[in-house]
Amino acid sequence: MPSLTNATDRHTVIDRREGHYLCFPDVVCTGDRRLIVAYNEYDQHVGTRRALLVKESADGGRSFGEAMRMDVPWSHCPRIAPLHDGRLIMTDDAGPRLYLTSDLGRTWDTLTPKGLHHALLDRPIELEDGALLTTGHQHRGTVDHPAIRQANTEQMVYRSEDAGCTWTALSVVARPRNLVLCEASMALLPDGRLLALMRENSFVYEPMYLCVSRDLGRTWSDPAPTPLIGHRPTLGLTGDGKLLVTYRNVGPDGGTCAWLGSEEELSDDFRVHGRHPDPANPSLTPEGLRVCGQPGPGSVVRYALRPMTDPRSARATLEAEVRVDHAGPNGCGLRLGVWFRLFPDRIETAPDPQDPSEQNSKTGATVPLEPGRFHTIRLDYAAGRVALSTNGQRRAEVRVDDDHADTRAILFGAPYPFEDNAVDCTWKRIKLRIDEPAMLRAYAWEWDALDGLPDQWVQTHVLELMNDRFAVSPDFGYSGWASLGNGEYFCAYHHGGSDEQGYEPMHSAHVMGTHICEDDFA
Repeated sequence: MPSLTNATDRHTVIDRREGHYLCFPDVVCTGDRRLIVAYNEYDQHVGTRRALLVKESADGGRSFGEAMRMDVPWSHCPRIAPLHDGRLIMTDDAGPRLYLTSDLGRTWDTLTPKGLHHALLDRPIELEDGALLTTGHQHRGTVDHPAIRQANTEQMVYRSEDAGCTWTALSVVARPRNLVLCEASMALLPDGRLLALMRENSFVYEPMYLCVSRDLGRTWSDPAPTPLIGHRPTLGLTGDGKLLVTYRNVGPDGGTCAWLGSEEELSDDFRVHGRHPDPANPSLTPEGLRVCGQPGPGSVVRYALRPMTDPRSARATLEAEVRVDHAGPNGCGLRLGVWFRLFPDRIETAPDPQDPSEQNSKTGATVPLEPGRFHTIRLDYAAGRVALSTNGQRRAEVRVDDDHADTRAILFGAPYPFEDNAVDCTWKRIKLRIDEPAMLRAYAWEWDALDGLPDQWVQTHVLELMNDRFAVSPDFGYSGWASLGNGEYFCAYHHGGSDEQGYEPMHSAHVMGTHICEDDFA
């Protein structure tokens, strides 16, 4: 994908200080390229101290002044939005509280609103009649629901008729059983419809989901999958009516990303996401997609396909034509239910006792292969059973839990992104079909090496602002963006810096900003 990671002239360090976990920024432009960024100063990701800081830039984000420390005891994930009368309003999960400024952020009035009972509040949207809308989520139900590894989420919309003093719960955007939809970002379209783009938090490579309201948030369409896999999206309209989203990319290759396009494109279903940090690997050859990787994380190649959402009733078929010429201890593989590890002379279906994601597997086997040739490998899933066939002959069956998150993910390539994945293999074609009666959905994807890379859509349409592939996902990617005019935007986000000396997971993060222009997406 196009990446600004190494474009040093595009990046600004907004705040970075040793001993502080700086995170969760949002940004607003107040005119004449003047920016205000609000963010948090913690001691670690789950902070035991949580300060709210504000910084100002007078030059469109090229430089920032000293941080102003807000006089508040606690803060979490601020969001800022302009109001029609020129004031700015900032939400804060702590309390929750609202902050208002009429002097462009130099002084702030604190408001303790009534009626807000959900967290991770979105930027408020001011309607034509002066009412305000925002949305937040909370977990409800079984603490450790196995299909999602947490309690279900409820994404609620709130409305205020008195400038934010009191709020009324207006509607639930979404609360499906097997999707953890949360952290919604709303955008009001010129035709009066509202869009809500939501993080999905099952960690099985489900994409973000989109809901639409035609009555200013009172009712919503069913959640529809988008082509983007991400957390904490910030959705908004550009000056020429396009949609811009910045977000934490939690596909196989993590970092902070942006997408620009139309509503139709954002509603265009799941797209394959990949990881291949070495520009020379994989390569397209006359025989197929050749993956020739060395041990270690630098040449890992893996692709996340559309997962099953509800494996209790889903049926799925994953088929690949592949030849493996060399494989290290972990091989390469196909994942449906569990990993089926491929070696030149065999397929290992036995679950790895060191891999916690395979502890739901009940049985396994080793199936021989004739070395030096392509094999058609087919996996069929239904009702907690995965049948393995090679070259049209059924060879083995693996039983898995039909109501567990570990059963849902579907991938091919390196089983472990940070381990010994030395391999030389060639993938000729792959196809996947999933029938989801519980979701009233059927999904089909076919790829041939003549089509280019399996994740070609993402490579073409998603812009990477800053890669952070070796960081744990909490340490990067919460973001906000503001328009600077003339097709230029400034995005503020937190970044772990996992490729830098001293990075400590869940304890290292700083706040950065990146300049984006629409030409970057070309």
